Amino acid sequence: MTSAIPMIRVAGPDDLDAVAALLTEAFLPDPIMSAITAAAPDPQRALTHLHHVKLASHYLSTDETARAGARVDLAVDASDRLLGAALWDAPVTGSGPSGVAGPLEPDRAAPPGLDPDILGRARDLCLLDDALCKAHRPASAHWYLSMIAVVPLARGTGTGSTLLRRGLDRVDADGMAAHLESTTPGSRRLYERLGFKRVAVLDAPPLPAYWAMTRPAPGSR
Repeated sequence: MTSAIPMIRVAGPDDLDAVAALLTEAFLPDPIMSAITAAAPDPQRALTHLHHVKLASHYLSTDETARAGARVDLAVDASDRLLGAALWDAPVTGSGPSGVAGPLEPDRAAPPGLDPDILGRARDLCLLDDALCKAHRPASAHWYLSMIAVVPLARGTGTGSTLLRRGLDRVDADGMAAHLESTTPGSRRLYERLGFKRVAVLDAPPLPAYWAMTRPAPGSR
């Protein structure tokens, strides 16, 4: 799409539809998300619905209280055309009910707008994925990278790395660790180059195996 260095700006509620569309396009072939949504009556519709609920209930909510702790960085070109997005949660401690919000969690009520009929049997796999991820998050306070996605035509242009480095600069300024889950060997190698280390293999059939990764706080590297 472009070889220019993208500009990074903070997303707001008005960006919700564009970010949801980007996430759906990027994650439809993802090994974990495709395994989860394959159990839904309409996989693409289910994935779009999950992203809308995730964004509307937390990351890009119009309610400042619901949005507390969330940060969405957008990579855009000179025309403000969306090239990529990174969804972060500010430092939390542990993996209990006070931790990072997800669209489906066994210890919380379903967020507003969630339609179980759209998800079908994929709902149970969402819960399995959420529990598996939370079980391997650091017990100490950390920034959490929930999702990062780049439009297909901007891949290989450094857009994803630029987004990640902007978030990691914020993490380092706070003197904190960062944590994420990697679902492909390619993304795992990128995260390793940026200082993340594999801390666990997440393996719970019928989901394929993937990796929990933590980047230690600056003073611990």
